[in-house]
Amino acid sequence: MPQQIEATATSFAAPEVIFKHLCVVEAWGEWGRFLRRARRERPGDEHPNGVGAVRLLPPRREEVVVYDPPRHYGYVVLAGPPPRGYRVDVTLEACGTDTLIRWRGAFDPGLPGSGTVTAAMLRRRLAAYARRVARHSERCEPGCPARLPCPL
Repeated sequence: MPQQIEATATSFAAPEVIFKHLCVVEAWGEWGRFLRRARRERPGDEHPNGVGAVRLLPPRREEVVVYDPPRHYGYVVLAGPPPRGYRVDVTLEACGTDTLIRWRGAFDPGLPGSGTVTAAMLRRRLAAYARRVARHSERCEPGCPARLPCPL
C-alpha cells in the first residue's frame, strides 16, 4: 500500500511565476540548493517542459506526467533515490493575494517497517522545496532561468 506525504507553503508570488520555477529545470539551482546542476535530458511531447520531459538531477531521473500550467505539475522518479514508485504532484492554488503550494508525494515503502522513516525524510524534503520555491519566486532576480522568455 503506497505511503502518502504532503507539505505546503504560501507565497505572495503569482501561480504563473511559481509554476515556471517548477517546470524550468534550469531554474532549480536558484531555489533548490541541490549539490549538482539539474538539466533536461529529453523534452516533453508537446512542450519542452511538459508531459514526457525527462529531467536529470544526478543520480536521479524524473519524468513529467502532469503539465497543467499554472495549476498542476506532476512527475515520477524513474531512477535513483528516493524509494520506488515515487510520484509527486505539486498544485498551486490562488488563496486571496497569496498562492498555496501543495506538494504531495506517494511511494512504495518496499521493506516492511521502512515507510515511517522514509515518509518523515521525504516530508521534510518536500517542505523545504515548497518553502524555497515560495521565497525565491517572491524575489526572483532578472538572471534566473525561470524569467527567460519561454511560454508556459
